Amino acid sequence: MNPSDPNPSASTPDPAASGEHAVPLEKWQALDALWKTILGIEANVDGARLNLNGVLSEMERAYRQSLTVEEKQHASQLDVGQWNSAKSRIHYAMPKVREFIHRATWAQAAPERKRLEEIVRSHVEPRLPFPDPDKVREEMEHLLKARQVLLAQGTAVSQEGRSAIAEAQRILATLRRNAADNARRKRDAKRR
Repeated sequence: MNPSDPNPSASTPDPAASGEHAVPLEKWQALDALWKTILGIEANVDGARLNLNGVLSEMERAYRQSLTVEEKQHASQLDVGQWNSAKSRIHYAMPKVREFIHRATWAQAAPERKRLEEIVRSHVEPRLPFPDPDKVREEMEHLLKARQVLLAQGTAVSQEGRSAIAEAQRILATLRRNAADNARRKRDAKRR
């Protein structure tokens, strides 16, 4: 700035005139905080995905589990019916688990997410002005809501899968215990 210049603002570059858009500090901070929240939710989604990979393995094992010949011979029809019902519940829950794993895996590669990540790296972190930060904030909020919904779905699917596994294991343990008791009673009856 030249003190003898009658119009001091004429020598100061105008961000709007140069094509840059001034962004207030509060907006930078809000964008940065919003992005960090998205990253936190995505970390939780990734944790849920890894957890559900294990749940899916357990579900597949429980679904493929079969009875021994002796268990089949001595198990009551009621126990076998309940066990088959529990295995069906697992069978119908597995596609939901697979779908969540697929969606969580590809969430990081979504084009809108990659574009927002590029804006954060190129503009938000170094605090370089860019056009329409309000629109970017709206897009981030939309992405955050989508990630929150995905995480809620993962939590629900995890609970459903774990519940189905626990029910099948409980029913199978009861079936085996009852089959062993029936076999023992038949052996005792033959001895008399």
